Amino acid sequence: MEILPNLKFEYLHRDEGNYKIYGVVIFRNPENITIAEAEASIKANLIDQQYFYPKEMKIPLFNQHSEIGVYFTDWYEYWQISVTNEKSSEPRTIKAFIKDLEKVCS
Repeated sequence: MEILPNLKFEYLHRDEGNYKIYGVVIFRNPENITIAEAEASIKANLIDQQYFYPKEMKIPLFNQHSEIGVYFTDWYEYWQISVTNEKSSEPRTIKAFIKDLEKVCS
């Protein structure tokens, strides 16, 4: 069985002026989860299938937000997930991330 490449989780923050900051987390995919499976599982557990609190999901805060600390409660927005050959930037696999998402959102 061929192991699929890593999966790139892309997200953004949209401020009151509609300015956007984009971020990326690269997850390993040893379980061979397809893009369609990953996206369906992720969206099923997001607020309105789109939003999440980054601190609860252990997604890195953007530098602009890290100084706000515990008072930062704004949502980040899911953008897309795609296949990548880029090196993993996260110790969790995509399956572990989805499992954490299910715990936080249930």
